[in-house]
Amino acid sequence: MHLEQLAPALYGKKHGYIRRLDMKEFERRLEDLDFLDRYHRVEFHGMENIPATGGALIVGNHGPFGMDAPFVIKHVYEERGPRSSYLADRAVFQIPFYRLYATTMGILEGEPKQAVEMLQAGSLVSVYPGGLRETVKPPEQKYQVRPFWQKALGFVRVALRAQVPIIPIACVGVDDIVFQLRTAEQMKDSFFSRQWQKKMNNDKYTTPLWMGLGPLPLPVPVKLTYYVGWPIHLGYGPEAADNEAVLRSLQGRVVGELEEMLRYGLSQRQRSRERFLKALGIGSQRLLRQAQRLGEQVREAARSAA
Repeated sequence: MHLEQLAPALYGKKHGYIRRLDMKEFERRLEDLDFLDRYHRVEFHGMENIPATGGALIVGNHGPFGMDAPFVIKHVYEERGPRSSYLADRAVFQIPFYRLYATTMGILEGEPKQAVEMLQAGSLVSVYPGGLRETVKPPEQKYQVRPFWQKALGFVRVALRAQVPIIPIACVGVDDIVFQLRTAEQMKDSFFSRQWQKKMNNDKYTTPLWMGLGPLPLPVPVKLTYYVGWPIHLGYGPEAADNEAVLRSLQGRVVGELEEMLRYGLSQRQRSRERFLKALGIGSQRLLRQAQRLGEQVREAARSAA
């Protein structure tokens, strides 16, 4: 069942466009994100790389529960204006809670034709080419993009047909917001997974067993840092959308840029942690020396009194 059938009030007749998004409800949803925004100390670098006018296709790495996406929606809207749209896997619209959240946040079921037309109309369109498979990756594949984008040529095809640049956004922290107790592979034969695969008619719809902050229904409070890359201008006309060699070349270029930004962000995070631990160690040493001096003074005073 398509989103248009699930939420017809939001849609016009033309293949799934949101025509009557309730902006007050949308802005309330953004306000609801303020707590998590502070909780994760969300920070964006390079937001000026998103053009103030004209269409662009935004792509990024994807983490558990798709937790990276709402903050992109929030910050792009607040800093670059209300002209962005977001496309999601059809699985999002099969889960009642996610479906309600998605429709009020202006998220659409991914359809290439509507993405092209929105981009040509000057919208910013955000997609996650790694899709659901990237969100359920095992811990040893954290922050890896290439294994999940190998077959993802559709986003390049859309950008070529719309003749817009691609803007990569790397999110550092999102793969650490939960602990994975059992991988998707280990969970694939569970009762819930079998029922979900049957409903979706695809075995990719298997989720790991995750745990957040202990028994609390909260993610781990890691910092989320986003790096917005320079627009990648494709240099080919729309006819190249049917040329697989061109598609793979451009895909490789986008993946390479995104991987480089992730490596940079992870190295910055590691340096920040090392500086913190060093400062903590220096501070602890100073406290220890002060305590030792105080102890010596107390002992000296006691001997003098005796």
